[in-house]
Amino acid sequence: MTYLDDLQKMKQETDGHSGDPNASAPIYDLEEDMARTPSRHSAEQDEGNKKRGFFSKNGRKNGKNSSSNLYIEDSFTPEERQLPYLKRITLPFIQRSSIAALCFILVALLWVAISDTVFASIYGISRSTILMLMLKDAIYVVVSAGIMYQVLRKQFSHYYHLEQDYEESLANVKKWQSIQHSMLETIPDTLAFTLDCDLRYTSFNNRHKYSMLRMWHQEIRLGELFLDFIPEEEQREQIHSRLQRVLSGEYISEIEQFGDNDLTASYWKTYYAPILDDERQIVGISCFITNITSLKQSQSKNLFLSYHDPLTRLGNRLYAEELFQQAEEEEIVPYSIISIEISGMRRVNDNYGTETGDRLLIKVSEVLSRCIKENGSVIRWASDEFIVLLPNVDATTAEALMNICSCEFSGVTVNGVPLHGFFGFATRTSTKTSMKILLQNAEVRATNVNM
Repeated sequence: MTYLDDLQKMKQETDGHSGDPNASAPIYDLEEDMARTPSRHSAEQDEGNKKRGFFSKNGRKNGKNSSSNLYIEDSFTPEERQLPYLKRITLPFIQRSSIAALCFILVALLWVAISDTVFASIYGISRSTILMLMLKDAIYVVVSAGIMYQVLRKQFSHYYHLEQDYEESLANVKKWQSIQHSMLETIPDTLAFTLDCDLRYTSFNNRHKYSMLRMWHQEIRLGELFLDFIPEEEQREQIHSRLQRVLSGEYISEIEQFGDNDLTASYWKTYYAPILDDERQIVGISCFITNITSLKQSQSKNLFLSYHDPLTRLGNRLYAEELFQQAEEEEIVPYSIISIEISGMRRVNDNYGTETGDRLLIKVSEVLSRCIKENGSVIRWASDEFIVLLPNVDATTAEALMNICSCEFSGVTVNGVPLHGFFGFATRTSTKTSMKILLQNAEVRATNVNM
């Protein structure tokens, strides 16, 4: 791309298309521009020159060099005035390089003619010799001017485009830095930062900055070592080990819990990844630390609802079947099961409503949990049936616990509805008896009591 292409592009961006979307953009003509340069935008320039003091109050030019100053101002178009100073001073040579070279040649030839004539008159050199000297000097002047013209024009043009490329690259860097900063700041509930291969900060968002300030009372800065802001030696060594693994090409993802209480603890997921260039070489590390407390709480809630009855908060059938499988695999003996069938639940729901029926079931779960305590697990097996799993409990103890539960049921009422149930238990003393058969035996005994 040449200077003329750049100037034409700038002129198009400044002038626009006069409001007509189909109009063609104006084409820049250097000769026409040179022809009309002295009178271009005279009204606008006169106003600017008045502000700069080139005109007095009566409209005359101030100072002896006012004409030259006006020419310097007039030699640049409004588009060219937007260029930096170093670019602007190279424009007259690039625009009028041929005229400048021609003027140089004429002045040099005039000097050669005068100097050789004076030299010949002083030393009495013949006319033919003087003409030969003049011809030699003229050839030297023309050749030197041509070489200087080509070299200097090329150098000025090269400098012009080199500075332009630098400014465009710098603008692109600033643009992508702004985009990266915006991306880091808009990631929700995430601490983000990047490091170079020396583990120095290259970028970070405000969440990470403030978290480091709260945790370690250190204000981080770009270009400084990340590990210098972590005062605890053990934790610094752990993080350094992870970062070295990432620099070797490994991707690391970890979840950390802060706080011992499951209800109030917070969970953070840390993700380390290497930064690769176009040649797939590792040039840094990116780190994202995300708050996943709400996700973990949702997972814990879903897991709890999968294995527990939402009404009574007791273990459900799926939970009981896993305990059955565990007892079979570990060959637990003795193992006892108590079966409790709540009587009259359909009549309670029909006569007193499902709300009273629900309260009655909740009361059953409370009574059974209070009686069994740490001896076993209370399970809501069906809508009106509860079972108690008693690992390592013999028949005598199981029968005693069943009688305690039965006694606790006596006299308990919910909204005037008495609590009544039928109990039965069974105990296995050999692994030959499966857990399903053991449960069936307990249910049969509870049914026989009902009959």
